[in-house]
Amino acid sequence: MKSFAPIVMFCVMLSSWRVCFSQTTKIDSLKRVLRSLVDTASVDCLNKLSLEYISADKKDSALYYADKAHDESKRLNYIHGIALSLSLKSQIAKHFDDDFMKSESLGKESLKWYEKTTNKDGLDNLYFYLMYTVFSQSRFEEAIYYTKKSMELAKQTGDINGLLDGLGAMFAIYRQSGNYEKSFLFAQQRYDLALKTKDKIRISNALYSFAQLYELIEDYASALMYFRRVIETDDDETRRDRVTTDNDIWFKMEFTEAFSHLSQFDSAWYYYRLFKPAKDKAVYLRVWWVSAGECYYLQKDYRHALQNFQLGLAEHKKLNDRNEVMRTLLDIGKTYLALNQNSAALSYGREGLSMALQTKARQFIRDGYQILSSVYDRMHQHDSANFYFRQYTIMKEEVLNDQAKGKFAAYQYEQKIALVNKEKQIAEQQLEIQEQKLRQQSLQRRFLLIGIVSLFLIGGFIVLSIVLKRKNERQQLHHEMEMQRLDSEKTKAELQHQAAELEMQALRAQMNPHFIFNSLNSINMFILENNKLKASEYLSKFSRLVRLILQNSQEAFIPLERELKALELYLELEALRFDNKFAYRLSVADEIDTTMVKVPPLIIQPYVENAIWHGLMHKKEMGHLEITMWQNEDILFCKVADDGIGRKKAAELKTKSSTHKSMGIKITENRIAMMQPPNIAENSIEIIDLVLPDGSPAGTEVLLKISVIYD
Repeated sequence: MKSFAPIVMFCVMLSSWRVCFSQTTKIDSLKRVLRSLVDTASVDCLNKLSLEYISADKKDSALYYADKAHDESKRLNYIHGIALSLSLKSQIAKHFDDDFMKSESLGKESLKWYEKTTNKDGLDNLYFYLMYTVFSQSRFEEAIYYTKKSMELAKQTGDINGLLDGLGAMFAIYRQSGNYEKSFLFAQQRYDLALKTKDKIRISNALYSFAQLYELIEDYASALMYFRRVIETDDDETRRDRVTTDNDIWFKMEFTEAFSHLSQFDSAWYYYRLFKPAKDKAVYLRVWWVSAGECYYLQKDYRHALQNFQLGLAEHKKLNDRNEVMRTLLDIGKTYLALNQNSAALSYGREGLSMALQTKARQFIRDGYQILSSVYDRMHQHDSANFYFRQYTIMKEEVLNDQAKGKFAAYQYEQKIALVNKEKQIAEQQLEIQEQKLRQQSLQRRFLLIGIVSLFLIGGFIVLSIVLKRKNERQQLHHEMEMQRLDSEKTKAELQHQAAELEMQALRAQMNPHFIFNSLNSINMFILENNKLKASEYLSKFSRLVRLILQNSQEAFIPLERELKALELYLELEALRFDNKFAYRLSVADEIDTTMVKVPPLIIQPYVENAIWHGLMHKKEMGHLEITMWQNEDILFCKVADDGIGRKKAAELKTKSSTHKSMGIKITENRIAMMQPPNIAENSIEIIDLVLPDGSPAGTEVLLKISVIYD
């Protein structure tokens, strides 16, 4: 997955530029039109400008035009203008600041004005934000009320998008309250309706719903599959929709959390670093802090987890986001419990449980009971411990029952999809059989016609053959002369190829002694510094590696499978030698057949060795090395990424082995360059210096591009 992220972010940056350009053009157009408008038409244009600035993520301008529209509407007693401007101000409070109470207050004031006018334009959007604000304050019954009102309005106007929004809201409400079965049914209805509309944004949002549900029923592999389906179909419109509807930060965090729950912590932290909001975006940082804190908690890094939870809780409370306050209180309670700080765990557990009981969110009620039961048990207050344990057991069974219902609903839906696909496949096969019969009948008629026509043509061919015979003799003579010329050129090309092969052999002859010398030097140092048992283990592995090197060196190209075996053995040796000071990960894309694809021997090892010796060995903390391989058409890509000290710092240290390493790299560059077809202009090797947000080095990334050769 790591190789995919830079591509995704490049596309996001490119698409964001296009979206901003489009929005700027529309805003400029509205401003030009505004000069010629008066009265209610002018108010409508001001409200449209406010909405465009919300989409452009410019709060001050959005609020300016909403205020101006509201003041002008009051002067004209334009009821719809007042209602819409207040609705936009409610949206601004939610979108930019997540100020749910202010958003709710403005929204309800707007609703009163809508009740006074027959013009309901924008009322659907108001219902959505009212639902969102009360939902975020854990008032689920009110949220359902506003959602039903919006769906009734959508049915009256035939608004399919409004129905889809309503189904999405019902899905979210029942999901948050722990009713996974009902939530899944609404998600299913939403997806089926989205498919009928063929709207890519709606389909993307529906797939995102499935990903969220699978996370809640703890099927994280399936959740990740749906997240990837969303990402694979993403474009500037779908990403802009997530930003406009305030779902972008939630999507990114829930996607990243799937890796945490699968214990793929390297991937999780890669995306946490990638998706971290700017420091001035507290409304987004609060989500990031809690999500990243839960990753720390799963890794038992309770100090950092607690720090993150406290930061997030402070922001959640400012905004009265009760759902997130409740979640974070219980996270803090669990963390204090793990730190054996019973008093603090009890305090936060009680507060979180109290909110959960008010909202009837069963998954949070379960967690609250578990915290209190554990704390009282440690404090030897057995009556209280037993009481809360019984409550925890009951609620745990209810949550498991909800999850089981959700899983069953998911299973039924997946089976339904499979059945529909199977029936569709059978229908297509039957149609193909019918079409094949028709084609056969058509061919028979065609052959009969061709036979009749052929009888008339044969006579003409006989005459033509006599005329063409002499012409063919002349052409044959010319062809023989041309073949002689081509044979001469072919001989020349073969000689050039042999020369290239001899050069490749010479390069390999330089490469193999260089590598063996470094390995022997490593053995010598290890024997001097470590015990005999480990030295023996090291020598055993080294002998296997030497055998592989000698075997592979006999061939110009070897199967990728053998190259990877040698590389893994080398990594094991280096890790053993340096007392596991660094961790490594080697991943190969599923589409690559390592038994068929062939590469030159020892083509990747010099870059891995360079990363270890120059990047990771000078790092005080634990280092990480990742080798990722994938294939695109006829090019094999290999990425070697480390989080070491970086090339600049390594150059300053001027290690003793730097000359040998640079020679190995130069040889390998020549080998890869010789493999490239003449028409390939792009660089075969790219080296990227990785940096942290503060500008400090974060390691080095090397991307090799090797022409694919098949067995």
